[in-house]
Amino acid sequence: MERDEVYVPKTRSDLGIPEVPNHEIDWDEYFGDTPIYTFFMLMRQQFIAFPAYLIMNVSGQKDYPAWTNHFDPNSILFTKGQRNRVIVSNLGLLAMAWGVKYSCAKYTAAAVLKYYGIPWLLVTHWFIMITYLHHTDAELPHYRGKEWNYQRGAAATVDRPFLGWQGRFFLHDVAHYHVIHHFFPKMPFYHGEQATQYLKAFIGEHYAESDKPVFSALWETYNKCQFVEDEGDIIFYRDKHGQAVRRPAAAYRAK
Repeated sequence: MERDEVYVPKTRSDLGIPEVPNHEIDWDEYFGDTPIYTFFMLMRQQFIAFPAYLIMNVSGQKDYPAWTNHFDPNSILFTKGQRNRVIVSNLGLLAMAWGVKYSCAKYTAAAVLKYYGIPWLLVTHWFIMITYLHHTDAELPHYRGKEWNYQRGAAATVDRPFLGWQGRFFLHDVAHYHVIHHFFPKMPFYHGEQATQYLKAFIGEHYAESDKPVFSALWETYNKCQFVEDEGDIIFYRDKHGQAVRRPAAAYRAK
């Protein structure tokens, strides 16, 4: 919880849910949205979450200072050695913004929307869908304090057969073999499949994978993963009725 950079779960207190037994809570007051509204909010996540994260650190680490973003060279997100690269990146974005403006004037805004705007939104959608489903699942634990270590944090993600052969070919196995990337982030993608077989044998039951169709998984995950408890060093997501698919062993539960 303290070390995640993105998709940090909301807590009970973040949503203003009182610390009382589930049967005493009117869950519809907090999550009683119609399916149409839930779908709208999911689409908002798919198309707006990425720029919102870059600009305002939405869903990012809560302990970071206010106004943390990816465009400030002095942001806590970057080391001193990365600051000049952030400046160069910002200059590139300004050049691209000028190019978009120029293209609108020369080719019309409708043409730019068709050939640049809509593809950009679709790329954002796929990027968010892939990373969200990698790091968000009701079966995955989250850790606080002394219960976290590198190995546990690395294993707290899930491999998914994203779009079948198309995902493997066009996305270079980024979704199929993502867990191994957490353990060895510098490994070339083309070793992912082979290395994953060794990792699965080594970490056994701690390896997570799902073969659920990704669009079904997206809808299910968005509805099931609502919040985590404020207390406890090993925690799992709870759904719209305050129920968790998994619970930590008794010794690790919040008192």
